[in-house]
Amino acid sequence: MRYHTRCLLLAAGGLLVLPPAGRADEAAPAAASPMDALAAKLPPEVGAAARKWLHEDDKDLRALLAFSPAELEQEAMVALAGEPAAADFVLGRMPDETAKTDRLILKVIVVDSHWVGEPDLAGRLGKLAEAAADPDLMLSYLDAQRRIEVRIQRALLSDRLAAARKDGDPKTVEALSQADERLLMIERGASIPGYMRRPPAVFAALPAATPVRVVGMGDFGSGTQAQRDVAAAIVRMGGAKPFDFGLTFGDNFYPSGMTSTNDPRWRDWWEALYGPLGVTFYPTLGNHEWYSDDGAAAEIEYRSPSWRFPSPYYSFTAGPVQFFAVDTSEISEAEVIWLDRAIAASTARWKVVYGHHPIFAPEKSAKSGAYMKYMQARLWPVLRGRVDAYLCGHQHAMAHMDPVEGVHFFMSGGGGAALGKVSKKASGAIFAESTFGFLTLEADEAAMKIGIFDTDGKPFDSETITK
Repeated sequence: MRYHTRCLLLAAGGLLVLPPAGRADEAAPAAASPMDALAAKLPPEVGAAARKWLHEDDKDLRALLAFSPAELEQEAMVALAGEPAAADFVLGRMPDETAKTDRLILKVIVVDSHWVGEPDLAGRLGKLAEAAADPDLMLSYLDAQRRIEVRIQRALLSDRLAAARKDGDPKTVEALSQADERLLMIERGASIPGYMRRPPAVFAALPAATPVRVVGMGDFGSGTQAQRDVAAAIVRMGGAKPFDFGLTFGDNFYPSGMTSTNDPRWRDWWEALYGPLGVTFYPTLGNHEWYSDDGAAAEIEYRSPSWRFPSPYYSFTAGPVQFFAVDTSEISEAEVIWLDRAIAASTARWKVVYGHHPIFAPEKSAKSGAYMKYMQARLWPVLRGRVDAYLCGHQHAMAHMDPVEGVHFFMSGGGGAALGKVSKKASGAIFAESTFGFLTLEADEAAMKIGIFDTDGKPFDSETITK
């Protein structure tokens, strides 16, 4: 009885064509595909759009089937927002979705590059804001409208910058890159003064002839037991064999950046956990730092023996290594120019760049995979063949990827936030595990060794790099 009921439901949804009644021994109808089953739980128009534009594999679709119809509709609409061909459908459907779903869609709209080219997008967002009954949703629409308008301006600047570079006009390049910095702050809606974005001159954390031992972690400031476990493992390892300093790979505090330099999370989620290590950390910003107006500024302004954060991007030397900290949430033209010049000027034996988002990673999420394409287009051309390692977080996991053009890739995103999925069989993955942990880097003139460790301080993976 249950089998026939299921067939009737599928047939009613237009997902299954039943053969004419016949003998009992006739072949049974083919089982519905995962997409058929998913579409049956969605409103007809959303189901039709999912069939037309979504490309998730069967395994991911089956996982979605465990969601309630409301949760599934939200997931489908957010996924459709990432598909360029579905843009018009998504905008037309948003008035019928929940405020929560619309806000999630807006997060995709202001990040995914294909939306900037959508005709009259800013105007359509303004009309949706006008029609929104929920005042918080209206503000979200207006915020997205502003960000899209500024992104269009920045795209024009980018075209002019490319032309100025081609013409060999450094004065125009410099002027336009600084204008792009200002527009970037307007786009983000972040409260950070311009002087905080200017990187200082390269400084020395350790003398040039000194071997260096470093610890690094990302995606950690959650206040969870997992964060405490990782921090305790780092402190134990540092007690047995001291570190010279530490690095962070962004998303230093959840769910958004600090409210001020007096935010109690400094005491409870930073100083209490990492202060006992007795070293200075040199942080980078993650996307969660930019989720509050003052988050990035508060982290740069905070002063402590355990925390030194000169600007969103900066460089320093330590023994035979020069480190380049980068802000990857949105990479401005000024940052690209700075990094290119800083790498070119470096005479260090080893060059290590670190930031939040990955360039190559065992990515499971299609949305995060799209951001890797941005990193590969924006940051990778500056690094390829010129540095020795790129360290990052963002994906809440630990990973080590094949080197590409002499650059070695390590991910340490298991610092304490809820774990994410990894694709262990992803192309180029040497090690990939959805687990908590941290990494270490040790270097002298002869070699540089990078290792990944779990919360017991046991090694998962390591590589010694020589040249």
